[in-house]
Amino acid sequence: MMKKILVLEDNFVTLEYITSIIQEIDTRNTVFMCSNVREAYQYVLEKDIDLFIIDIILDTSRPGDSSGLNFVDAIRKIDRYAFMPVIFVTSLEDARLYTYEKLHCYSFIEKPFDRNKLKELIKQCLNFPSVEKKGKTMYFRKDGIILAADREDIAYVECVNHVLYIHTIHGDLLSIPYVTLKKFLSDVDSDGFIQCSRSVVVNTDYIHNVDITNRVIQLKKQVGTVEIGIMYKKELRERFK
Repeated sequence: MMKKILVLEDNFVTLEYITSIIQEIDTRNTVFMCSNVREAYQYVLEKDIDLFIIDIILDTSRPGDSSGLNFVDAIRKIDRYAFMPVIFVTSLEDARLYTYEKLHCYSFIEKPFDRNKLKELIKQCLNFPSVEKKGKTMYFRKDGIILAADREDIAYVECVNHVLYIHTIHGDLLSIPYVTLKKFLSDVDSDGFIQCSRSVVVNTDYIHNVDITNRVIQLKKQVGTVEIGIMYKKELRERFK
């Protein structure tokens, strides 16, 4: 399963190096490369991160800087990140006890680090069972009004003539102009939504039956059916075999 990893590191060379290790493990992984805390916080709020790799010292111009520790301390207060694995990458020798006892980090690796050791640590963290991520509310702007839909209530979406139609299990239909399926998939941030044709994305929680031969997906709760595009048959067959 694809995982999302946030790497917070002020040195761009090290940032790219760590990212290359993650991609070696599985190219399907998504890496959010951040060089500052503000950018990292944005991803924390908008995405469901599965692993954090954090440099403790993010501003070498400040004596005694420990911005990375403060960042993790802050995200630990967010329910879904309370126990999400964190790997600290740093040159500080005295931070180990604090990171283990106070911030519940998974591991601590000192610079200059061993590539194989870091790769093994990342593999271990990515093998952790994914935490069930519910409760995300999606917001859309239409004619100056903000519309909201709970992610778990969305049965499927379709894009027709540059308008995104969101079908919920409650029978509601939201129409949002100028939002593409690609943008929706990025914002929904869940492996539970899959594209089944050029114009339709389905929430797998509400799939009742997949008929590859007749290219039809029957949905639960009498939501209806959607068509499987010819180019998507192989992918769906693999996923639901």
